[in-house]
Amino acid sequence: MLAVWLGCHVSGCHVSYAQVQPWPDDAPLVCSKRDHSLQLRDVHPFQAGLSGAEEHFSRAGQFESSGDQSRAEREFRAAVAQVPGGDRYVRGLALFEIERGRYDDAIATITDYVKACGATALGWALESELLFKRRQYDAAFEAAQHSLGLSSDNARMHEMLGLIWIAKRQNGAALVELKKACALDPRHPQARYYYGRILYSTGRFREARDEFLACLQIQPQYPRTLENLGLCYEALQDFPKAFENYRRAIALEDAKRGRKNAEPYAYYGRLLLDRQQIEEALPVLRRAVEVSPRSFLANYELGRCLLSRGVLMEAEHVLWAAADLDPKFPQTYYQLEKLCQREQRPKEAAQYQAKFEQLNRNPENREMPLTDR
Repeated sequence: MLAVWLGCHVSGCHVSYAQVQPWPDDAPLVCSKRDHSLQLRDVHPFQAGLSGAEEHFSRAGQFESSGDQSRAEREFRAAVAQVPGGDRYVRGLALFEIERGRYDDAIATITDYVKACGATALGWALESELLFKRRQYDAAFEAAQHSLGLSSDNARMHEMLGLIWIAKRQNGAALVELKKACALDPRHPQARYYYGRILYSTGRFREARDEFLACLQIQPQYPRTLENLGLCYEALQDFPKAFENYRRAIALEDAKRGRKNAEPYAYYGRLLLDRQQIEEALPVLRRAVEVSPRSFLANYELGRCLLSRGVLMEAEHVLWAAADLDPKFPQTYYQLEKLCQREQRPKEAAQYQAKFEQLNRNPENREMPLTDR
């Protein structure tokens, strides 16, 4: 049987659900083989314990939303202490720890839950979440399948399988799982977003547009959605709406504090460039590199724009930066070949042409990398 906790996957130990002993004390349990994580179980004993746990859980959510992580954690732990087998209390604490990269704490939380409840859909689901966060995709996939074997209507686990299929570049399988996730939980913006992404990647632009619009209806400022909606309109050749959504995405980035994403600027600048609005494109693409110097897309598109304007020395510098960020993208070398031809450097142009042709044979290399995600 699959090892239960990430620590076992990493260290090589083999602790199975069958080997975990039941919880030894008389603490109130609300375990379920299935995973109905958004509601309490229909259990009548220990109502006082459940009521107290609910109060702690509610306060934990309030503290987490306000940014008081320390008090949020104390309240999550208090809820779990009152009801060790309370599925949503354990889920809340474990996900809190996983999202913050505190994997040893999460392993301890999940292990205690398994001692209390044995093999449950939630136990496998939390293992999958932890393994996925650590990019151990094969083990995460197996854990998600075990969870779905006990609770087939878990939207998040179908989403998990879809995300893992995306990581493995299996778009057809990802479509199936993400479609299930959206059908099971149509009000979940993240699932709608990723379903839209995979629809776009497979050329189903109208359906992708509709998913991004649905995502924005649920959460109007869901990250990355406006720029992806712009990509859909661009693919559908509705350029006014593409420009509109890129500008809206840029406005959100400009309003953000801290790290910004280059992609809305880069997509907007690229569309301006492709529409022969080179002078308008250049400052936008310079801004893209400014907000995220390690964005491949920003450097590549700025290099293209500078080459179009004949600013060859700077274009070469920026295209080299793009090649360093992703050495396998063939079009970078095609742009460098054109640059060398314009500068009468035939030997270097031939080298770049050979590099382009070699890399372009592999279809996977042709996908635009998104290095600032």
